[in-house]
Amino acid sequence: YKSVDRKANPVAATLPEDAKVKRRFPENPLNTLPPLSPHPPDFLPTKRLSHERLASLGVLDNEFLLPEERRLAVHVLALNADAIAFDSEERGTFRDDYISPAIIPLVEHEPWARKSFPIPPGIRDEVHRQIDEKIRLGLLEPSDSSYRTQWFCVAKKNGK
Repeated sequence: YKSVDRKANPVAATLPEDAKVKRRFPENPLNTLPPLSPHPPDFLPTKRLSHERLASLGVLDNEFLLPEERRLAVHVLALNADAIAFDSEERGTFRDDYISPAIIPLVEHEPWARKSFPIPPGIRDEVHRQIDEKIRLGLLEPSDSSYRTQWFCVAKKNGK
């Protein structure tokens, strides 16, 4: 628990106009949708959307849909397979021409630098491996910021 004098409180301020996220549609996305047939073709598995991955989405065994509706849902998923990510390596980002990057405005303050807790030796190699993997995937990036926040590592039940 933090005492009242150590708590961080939001600052009452107006968001600057240049920091607001801008959503644009340079082209109408509905214009590029492929036409759907009332009789969709049989599912052809790809690397991105295999039978196993399709089964994990629960479309094939959904009893709420009629068999023809399930076939159409599978067809729509196959047409848009690149929009589905099953792991971190397949994830993408929004295009900048549709959604502007987020800008976080700051108010005058002193940067904080709190030392992290030591990583237990038993999980140190796994922590380093996971951090390297997140850097490789672009989820983390090296920084030489004035800020440093405390963090600590705990192994999950599966050991990761």
